[in-house]
Amino acid sequence: MANPSASLPESPQPRPHYAIRKILVAHDGSSAAETALKDAIGLAQEFGAEIVLARVELPGAEFSGTALAAGKAEDISDLERIQRELSQEGIKSHILLRTGVVGDTLFDISHKERSDLLMLGAYGHGRRDRQALGSTAEHLLRSIPCPAITYGPETEPGLMKRLKEGRPILLPIPMPCPECDVEFAGQIASLFHSPLELLHVIQGPHVAHTRSKHEKACHELVRGLEEQGVKACCTIFFGVPEVFIHAVAVERSAPLILMPLQRRDRLSSITSDNVAAQIIRRSRVPVMSYRLD
Repeated sequence: MANPSASLPESPQPRPHYAIRKILVAHDGSSAAETALKDAIGLAQEFGAEIVLARVELPGAEFSGTALAAGKAEDISDLERIQRELSQEGIKSHILLRTGVVGDTLFDISHKERSDLLMLGAYGHGRRDRQALGSTAEHLLRSIPCPAITYGPETEPGLMKRLKEGRPILLPIPMPCPECDVEFAGQIASLFHSPLELLHVIQGPHVAHTRSKHEKACHELVRGLEEQGVKACCTIFFGVPEVFIHAVAVERSAPLILMPLQRRDRLSSITSDNVAAQIIRRSRVPVMSYRLD
């Protein structure tokens, strides 16, 4: 006799809850990387996570072997000093020094280490810093499977301190908004025990019926988050997205800005009209991006 349950569709498997167990810090010696490291220490202490310190140097065929060896020795010494300091804080860590294309190498490290979070700097001003978001960050944020927290030149350390103050994490959303983007943001908010504020910025003049339609959709998303046990609200603005997102982050003293990204999205550091790149460039708080496609 046939099993009647065999023809029934399988129940959808719940998405695993996000956790931070291993943090990959791309440390190039820049001020932005130092800021990222300070916050990585706070996260590691909060969640008992391990830190992987990675430094990637471009192949230096134009330099002599002696100069390359000296630079490598300096890098190893610098990373070992940081590792000793982490050990004194009770944080488990290990260091990786690689030579290659920075974006590809960091992607490979993240995959092999099975990192839960990448933390990196952008728009720095040191000798190793890029003056733009750069191809490295663009490549990683578009392709890396784990969430990434990016630090611009204006970003200040103190992520865990701000999170514990109970300020809302900001989530800029498009319309229509994929439910999976908001669901994962809810997991991040739950992990940090933080409320979540959805922001939708409509470009153009204020139109009443447009606002009403989007408010209804936002309220449905908020209801879904509340069913997850996440305290949430939604705010709608008319104007320039990067201007309002930055202004709201300052006004709310937000600890973090979440940016869901699709693989096809380009974080252009050449053109000036990309929202994610502009937010990273101007933000005083870290920007956490993630992909679910």
